[in-house]
Amino acid sequence: MKFVKKNENTKPYIDSIFTVVNAAKKDPDGINATAGCLYSEEGKLLTFNSVYSLEGKTTPTQKASYAQSPSGNKEYIEAISDFVLEDKVKNNHGAIATPGGTGAIYTAIKTCLDDNDTIIYPEISWGNYRVMADEFNLNTITYDVYDLNDLFNKIDSVDNKVFLIINSPCENPLGHSYTYDEWKQIIDKLNSLNKEVVLLCDIAYIDYANDDPKRFLELFNNISDDLLVLIAASASKAFSYYGQRLGALIAINNDSSFIDHYINLCSRLARSTWSNLNNSGMITIANTLLNNSEEYFKELNEAKAMLKERVNLFVEQADTCRLEYYRFNDGFFITLKMENNDFRDDFHKRLMDNHIYTIKVNKGIRIALCSTPLKVVDGLAKKVKDLM
Repeated sequence: MKFVKKNENTKPYIDSIFTVVNAAKKDPDGINATAGCLYSEEGKLLTFNSVYSLEGKTTPTQKASYAQSPSGNKEYIEAISDFVLEDKVKNNHGAIATPGGTGAIYTAIKTCLDDNDTIIYPEISWGNYRVMADEFNLNTITYDVYDLNDLFNKIDSVDNKVFLIINSPCENPLGHSYTYDEWKQIIDKLNSLNKEVVLLCDIAYIDYANDDPKRFLELFNNISDDLLVLIAASASKAFSYYGQRLGALIAINNDSSFIDHYINLCSRLARSTWSNLNNSGMITIANTLLNNSEEYFKELNEAKAMLKERVNLFVEQADTCRLEYYRFNDGFFITLKMENNDFRDDFHKRLMDNHIYTIKVNKGIRIALCSTPLKVVDGLAKKVKDLM
């Protein structure tokens, strides 16, 4: 194609998720289990008063002003780093602010990989991993998140630099979470490779995991000199701040001078890409964590409990009617198991023809319990099973 770079992907881009979401919104009789956002029991996007009451106090000047630098406001970076790491990481680390978790993942890939390098990511995963891999002309290898041996074999198959994405806990779309012991096996494997390794941890949904979901972060205190850990964090889910587009990329490595060098690279990329970030949003999140944390964590726990109730009901009823889904721990979604993608396509259309809107993923259909009120969840598994 004239005027564009030679390896540009010229295929028409259609975002399958937003296409189905828009169709669901137009159907007054539809069950909308598409949106990857947490909704209230009244069917409205859930917002935290602890966050938005402070946002209302930001001045017009703060809203209109540029942020302190392309890499974000100092107060925000410090607050979000403390929020994510919880004093569990004593190793050298640094961070920049990003436009959402997507911006953090983009930054990690752009700064660490060259054309024709290889990216390893889950076989059933968030579709944007593949979109970015295509955009950056990368080779791809996928792995089964339920099989560590498969993951390790895929890691061993890469001859040069290893770039591994793990979306845990609360993987999108499976809801899968690695145990602490599994995380330890993964880190031990990466430490043993004796070559450059980048581990990108996508933790977008971690704040909706139960038990002690951040315990595995302690493992990053004992990593090899060849391992760079990058954590992609999102303010979207944690603070119900989806449209404000804020997140962070946190880098962890044994060499403090390398961390300084890497954060400088990320800052240069930020300047050349988005140039600046949401100033009032960063002020609001920092103020929430520093001055309104008690109310915030109360609301977050209430939201988690609401989501858990929906999940428990769906799982109970799915088990009763023998509706098969992938093994699930925590998170926004449950995914129906469909080994054949042709059958998946036919069944997905059948669901829409019967006013049930879901999202297709590789070898499955994602049901967003996060956006489906309890009264709608009740009986949903049976409706889906009957159509199958």
